[in-house]
Amino acid sequence: MSLETHDDLKAYCPSLGGEVPFKYCRTMQASLPCSNIIGCWHTRLDIIAFLAEHFEAEALEKAITAPRKPKLERLLDILERVKKQERESN
Repeated sequence: MSLETHDDLKAYCPSLGGEVPFKYCRTMQASLPCSNIIGCWHTRLDIIAFLAEHFEAEALEKAITAPRKPKLERLLDILERVKKQERESN
């Protein structure tokens, strides 16, 4: 299974308060998954197997145990990433 296999699936994000694609969850922390990816996706995917297949154990531990940024800071990060993507696509 490729890294992008589930990218278009969407789930509710309790941190942001709305639906987000799996791609957002798996790349939230500088190409590392969100610290809550297991909690959000365990009922929809074999998320443990997916993570084990695509990420090194040390990187996963770092991502999963990372302290969470405040919601406002996460939202500003998202806005900045969207702006960057728009600049790159133009």
